[in-house]
Amino acid sequence: MRAQEDEELYFKHYFVPFTAKKAVAFLVIIGFIIFFFGLFNNFVGDDNTQIVDNPSIQSLSNVPSFFFSNRLDIGGKTRLGGLYYKPMLDTTYTIIYSISGATPFLFHFVQLLLFIANSILLFFILKQFFNLRLSFILSLIFLVHPINAESAFYIADVQEVLFFFFGASSFLILLKRESPKAIIFASALLLLSLFSKETGILFFAISLIYIFLYKRKIFLPFLGTSIVSFLIYIILRIHATGLTPKTVINAPIERLDLAHRLINAPSIFLFYVKTFIFPLNIAGSWQWAYTNITFYNFYLPLLIDVLILGGIFASVYYLYKKFPKKHLRLFTFFAVWFIIGVMFHLQIYPLDQTAADRWFYFPVVGVLGMIGVAVSTLKLKQNSKWVVIISVVLVSLLSLRTFVRSFDYRNDFTLATHDANVSKDSYNAEYIISRVYYSQNKLQLAKEHALKSIALFPYITNYTNLGAIESKLGDYAAAKKAYLSALRYGQDSLPYENLASLALVYGNRDENIDFIKNVSLRKFPKDGPIWFDLALLDYMQGNNKSANQDLQKARLYYNSPTVNFIETIFSSNKKIEIEAQNGNVQFVIK
Repeated sequence: MRAQEDEELYFKHYFVPFTAKKAVAFLVIIGFIIFFFGLFNNFVGDDNTQIVDNPSIQSLSNVPSFFFSNRLDIGGKTRLGGLYYKPMLDTTYTIIYSISGATPFLFHFVQLLLFIANSILLFFILKQFFNLRLSFILSLIFLVHPINAESAFYIADVQEVLFFFFGASSFLILLKRESPKAIIFASALLLLSLFSKETGILFFAISLIYIFLYKRKIFLPFLGTSIVSFLIYIILRIHATGLTPKTVINAPIERLDLAHRLINAPSIFLFYVKTFIFPLNIAGSWQWAYTNITFYNFYLPLLIDVLILGGIFASVYYLYKKFPKKHLRLFTFFAVWFIIGVMFHLQIYPLDQTAADRWFYFPVVGVLGMIGVAVSTLKLKQNSKWVVIISVVLVSLLSLRTFVRSFDYRNDFTLATHDANVSKDSYNAEYIISRVYYSQNKLQLAKEHALKSIALFPYITNYTNLGAIESKLGDYAAAKKAYLSALRYGQDSLPYENLASLALVYGNRDENIDFIKNVSLRKFPKDGPIWFDLALLDYMQGNNKSANQDLQKARLYYNSPTVNFIETIFSSNKKIEIEAQNGNVQFVIK
């Protein structure tokens, strides 16, 4: 009996007394337990485009260029399409790549460290307003909630944890310090948050609101330094992308005008609230786009949204009537945090998805803060038996769902098949499934899913993918048609490269040469593979001088031993013929 009591006391000392250091330790331990298996997942989705196939992040010497140019234009290519200015994201990728190369483990590890660090930052932020236990429980929910899981598992979303890390660090400094140095440092961190992702602007807004409510004497100094930070960002961004940058439409919602996008706003707002409360159906891509008002897609969500917002305003009124002003002020602050965070993603400005779990990473803090105020106001005994049981059950269920989600990110096929079953509108999931089948040479299945993707949303990537499939099937006419269709939806270099390769085996060579010179290379004058294919076409047409000039251009932008091989053929005046089988081009030297 004595031994059992000693064992209980020994176990109890881990929790009593409960300190901030213990809270941080628990967040770290629980975070690594829940997300451990995610460390061993492969690159998926845009990870490949942004890291594996992106030469710009493969050299530390490119880091300065990230702040002064659109990364997607480096090397004359736009693999991701459209506007892209996130220099801190690219810098992070580059540093990790310089250490481990294109292996996913260190990328996952750094992302998880940042993800856990953010929960710790949130804990210390909440601790300024609530007691220790409540702050820990709320930050633990933030850590394990499935709606945030994508920001921990998907390397392409490291921008989410980066902008939050810098923004939350800045906010914590403003909570604790008021000196001029602290204000300048906080504004510098806000600039880094913006450099990580445009959503960092929300931390500017919430910081100004907090200072106005609680620390008005430093409002003007902080306003001045934050404006300087913002102007630095705007100047560098305009320098990198231009004053009116061209963007590629990546989602059905982007093709709608403002009035039609706003038809979707009630369902988007409800999506986030519903997913926070019942995080069962989790997917990486939500692409619905309603164009007509109906009861189920507009009026019903709007009614529920009004009830939710009405509940928030009723709580404000209740606090105003029954409790000291400090409760009202704090609840209002977190309510504004939630509302501006959601409004930023209601498609007032068109975004590249209709909704995304990761976009709730900032607004969820507002929800947790409102919950914290409610618990504090009601004076619930947080160490009571029932409160402890409910908290443990809730955190356990959320943790289990997040833990299960980690296995969806094992590889492209697992993630895409899961998400396609959950989000029926996800053209991107169907596209990825098609690409996986293509890599496995299951061409009919690849074509089936490519056509599904196009039916959901015709886009440059899925049409380019269809062209590659048709080419490998030997239907060159269909392949050319698909590539040309792709160009109706964007100006990525890959369709032009594929058309140039196709020109070696299909179509009139003189017409193909004319298209490459006057269309493809005018758009992408630094594209080595296109210059290389043009050199072959010119050589086979007897244009030897042009062929040698083309090959020298190819050498500038295309680091391939094939260039040297073909150069020896040109110099020996041997005849080249091109044979294609199953989409693979072979040189026959005679």
